Amino acid sequence: MKMTFFIADVHLDTRHPERKDLIISFLKMVCAEKADLYILGDFFDYWANNRAVLRDNREVLQLMKDAATQGSLVCMLIGNRDLLLSHKALAPFGIKFLGEEAAVTIDGKKIYLTHGHSLYTRDARFQRYKKIAWPVYRLLDAILPGAIENYLAGKFILKSKQVIYAQDQSRFQFSEEAINAYFMSGMDAVICGHAHKTVIHKWGEKCFYALPAWDQGKGGYLLLQNGIFRFNEFPG
Repeated sequence: MKMTFFIADVHLDTRHPERKDLIISFLKMVCAEKADLYILGDFFDYWANNRAVLRDNREVLQLMKDAATQGSLVCMLIGNRDLLLSHKALAPFGIKFLGEEAAVTIDGKKIYLTHGHSLYTRDARFQRYKKIAWPVYRLLDAILPGAIENYLAGKFILKSKQVIYAQDQSRFQFSEEAINAYFMSGMDAVICGHAHKTVIHKWGEKCFYALPAWDQGKGGYLLLQNGIFRFNEFPG
């Protein structure tokens, strides 16, 4: 049966070319396996819809287009860093844009996908920041020239990091109540990223998985095959 890969938090950035090299090797493996791929946000350390950002990420996007062309399903959700991604930006590369959250059925399992920031319900400061600032960022992304937009996008991302990492640990945790609500709605699994570390919780047959970040020359991914989830590390 076809393999399905889930990854998050690659944080592609021209200041860290080793991350680009790592994800290119991973995408070549996905292509070779003719597997499906779900990217659960923060694939880019930041995204702005202009030529410079597209040029910087062209090689990676082309590999995803190659995978889609040969029959693989390549899907992407936004995270708190690449919130400006859109269907318009991704469609030319064969990538299916899933927005901020999605419910999918794979191998008979109902799965809820999200980046993970929406599951930090105790992080009221970030939730307020998201509600107020994100619409402003999207407006500026649509009207500003590329060079100015890129400068401001970097500032926005720095602010996002400060808002997130300023939180005490009791607020910087996934909400068990929020996760259970998805299980009660019929989901068999909830998968996200955002925490930058592997988290696994099981409630009977129900499973919650948080994916690790890609850094230090390695990346973690969740594999679904024949109805079974397995965590692996790339390169293995």
